[in-house]
Amino acid sequence: MTTGIAAGIRTDKTPSNPYGWKNIELSAIDFNKPTVFCISGDATFKEKDANAMAKYANKLLGRIGVEGASDLQIVSVFFTNANPKELYNSRTCLREKDKSRFSAEEQNPQYIKTLYQECFRKLISDKRRQKIDIRQAQKNLRNITFLNFCHGDFVTCKLNEYMNTDMKENLGYTNQEISAITKQACCISIVPQDTPKKYSFSKIGFASLDDYHYNSEDAEKLTDYYELDYNETSIMGIAERQRECNKGRSRLICIDNLLDYNSVEDKLDVWLGKTEKLHQLDVYTEMNYQNEFGIKSKTAENFSLMISRALQNAVSSSCKNASSSELVEIDIDNIFKTQKAEFKQGSQELNGPYLNPDVEEVANKAQTRGNKIDAELYPSTSINQFIKSNSQNSL
Repeated sequence: MTTGIAAGIRTDKTPSNPYGWKNIELSAIDFNKPTVFCISGDATFKEKDANAMAKYANKLLGRIGVEGASDLQIVSVFFTNANPKELYNSRTCLREKDKSRFSAEEQNPQYIKTLYQECFRKLISDKRRQKIDIRQAQKNLRNITFLNFCHGDFVTCKLNEYMNTDMKENLGYTNQEISAITKQACCISIVPQDTPKKYSFSKIGFASLDDYHYNSEDAEKLTDYYELDYNETSIMGIAERQRECNKGRSRLICIDNLLDYNSVEDKLDVWLGKTEKLHQLDVYTEMNYQNEFGIKSKTAENFSLMISRALQNAVSSSCKNASSSELVEIDIDNIFKTQKAEFKQGSQELNGPYLNPDVEEVANKAQTRGNKIDAELYPSTSINQFIKSNSQNSL
């Protein structure tokens, strides 16, 4: 049976609805206000799994529940009748050039086409299935912030691909119009499954280089820098991988060792994929996360804060756009700004831990380190002569 997709929405908790969750038809989801659209991993098979992902969004935003707020909504999806092997193969197929061993469904999953047709196509077409005013389409997509984890990033990548194709081949948008419209949708992706530069949504990716679910040419090369030093907390700390991104459209922030390890064996178990302990959302978003490998370092705590800040500022930007008659475009390069996000997020007490002004300094240092590492890894490219010079001047 082919995998399907269903959705729910966060609501107020009541005695009759203690979980703060309501199922909703895909076609009934209304994007007339800023929306955090959550897509989790390929084990998200039930309502409670999708609701758990929505709770992560609440936590990262600094809220508990939606507190009766009317300024945004949180939607989350789950997979029905899912074939785990099929889901895994689809994600793998995304990155492989030879797709001959994958089925047609694995290459172009129907459930993502359904998600696009029933949920997102109405943002760029009218009831007659014709293109709409460019500015209105941009305003519509500015209401969307995806929060993805692992397979959720794959879903959004394919969703972006289907949207681009449909806009060009069926709706008659030009390439320039497609780029200007799709840029307004923002993705915050934890453990992204493909190179951010390939897609036209605005995207900020966060990954650990020793999370074996993360696929990156750079991650493999960077391994040589620290493979002999298993027990160090963090050799390079957080770095930005500019090489895999498009300036003004996407960013990719990487951390080398997300956890402290107690032994060489612990580290190897993670590297070889013998444990799933590293690859879970708690590890990336809980500032005090702890498992059998030890406790996160201060660098990892800053990484959690950066993820939280990125989501806050993306949603804040959407709220500004929603309250303006003119388009307020998203600014990916300004995602780590130090001032508080401008939309209300609950009490000051709730917001406090997520609004650490040190995060901008961490991001700036990451940028400098990333430039320096790029220059060392790719000395033959002319652009890295500039990067190398800029890094030396910044240190």
